[in-house]
Amino acid sequence: MAMKGKLQSVMEVKASANKVYQVWKASYDIPKLTAENIHKVEVQQGDWETTGSIKYWCYTLDGKLEVLKEKTFFEDEKKLVTVIGVDGDPMKLYKVYIGKFEMKPKDDDDAGGNGCFVTITVEYEKLNPASPPAYKYLDFLESVVHDLGEALA
Repeated sequence: MAMKGKLQSVMEVKASANKVYQVWKASYDIPKLTAENIHKVEVQQGDWETTGSIKYWCYTLDGKLEVLKEKTFFEDEKKLVTVIGVDGDPMKLYKVYIGKFEMKPKDDDDAGGNGCFVTITVEYEKLNPASPPAYKYLDFLESVVHDLGEALA
C-alpha cells in the first residue's frame, strides 16, 4: 500500500482570485467567513502575511475539534499559498502534511466579475500503513474554499 499520496481538486468560486488570495494570506478573517469549519486562527511566530510565519488553527472536522500548527509560504505572482503541518491532529496520521491553494482568475484581468478557479492540493506521507488517505482533509478544505468564495463574492 502506498505511503505517500497527493489529492487535488479544482473549484470554481464567485470571488476574484486576488480577493481569495488576500484572505488566505492574511488568514485572520477566515474564521468569520467559514465559522462552521474554522473557529480560530492565531499567529504564533512571525505575522499574518510573511512567508515562514507559524499559525495555529482550531477547526471542526467530522464533528470533532482538531488543531493544526503550520508554517505558511506565499508566492504572490502565482497567488499560491502553501501550508506545511508541523504539529496537531493531521500529524498524528501523517509524517508529511502539505496543503496548497492556488487561485487563478477566470479572466485575464482578474476584475472579479467572473470569479476564479482555486486548485486545492493535499500532499501527505502516512505515519504507518494503517493511516487513511487524506480525503477527509481535502473535503474539509473544499468546504472552506466554498464558504470563502461565497462570502467574498
